[in-house]
Amino acid sequence: MDFIENLRFVYQGILAGIFIALSCSMLGVYLLMRRLSMLGAGISHSAFGGIALSFLLGLDPMVFTLIYTAFVSFFIQFLMEKKNLPSDTILSLFFSFGTALAVIILALTDSLGEGIYSYLFGSILTVSERELYLSFAIFVLSLLIFKLKYDDLFLVLFNEEIAKLKGINSSFLNYLFVLLAGINIVLSIKVAGLLLSASFVALPSMTALLIANSFFQTFLLSALFSLLSVTLGIFLSLFYNIPPSGSIVMLMVVLFLISSAIYTIKTRKGL
Repeated sequence: MDFIENLRFVYQGILAGIFIALSCSMLGVYLLMRRLSMLGAGISHSAFGGIALSFLLGLDPMVFTLIYTAFVSFFIQFLMEKKNLPSDTILSLFFSFGTALAVIILALTDSLGEGIYSYLFGSILTVSERELYLSFAIFVLSLLIFKLKYDDLFLVLFNEEIAKLKGINSSFLNYLFVLLAGINIVLSIKVAGLLLSASFVALPSMTALLIANSFFQTFLLSALFSLLSVTLGIFLSLFYNIPPSGSIVMLMVVLFLISSAIYTIKTRKGL
């Protein structure tokens, strides 16, 4: 009976988790193929700094962090595009800066307690109705952009020079998808926590790329693995009374290991 009551109580978190996971799965394929698998970690730890600043300024943590992370995402893409620095160096810089900023501010404001716990490790019970609607809106927007820009996206990922010759604005696409990734990571904080939110972007797409036979199939499998991990992970967390973030990401890891084994067997057989 407790399990059913808990399930009824967290339906908003379950739906928000599903919408976020599906959005992240699509964006993850794009970022992974651009060799930006660590972008999620860089943005999530930058978002930590945004949350700390919101505590300092007395502002709504989610709204402020969304705006803050949007600016950070644009700045990261600007540096990767304009400066002669490797992307992993830039991401490591923001990773370190966001964490250091958060630790200093939270220590000075005496906020290193239970208030920050739900942001670090996720708390599905704290997902609000507003965040559910926002997660749905971002999912629909991501889906619409992928549908409208699918051909351009395909060409940019596989041959950016030809894409530019055909008049495709690859820079605009890069900024757009980095911004969407930032928004989705912030929204996933309530479900997965800051420490694990980057997994929503990286793991399902990594798993799909191992066994997919086409570009389109990669997106479908990534979405399927995300959906499976979130739904089963949340049910397991309610049933065994464990944090949903841990169970969701652990299932993502298990699916990756299974796909890796399948890929290894297929490679050895020459399939």
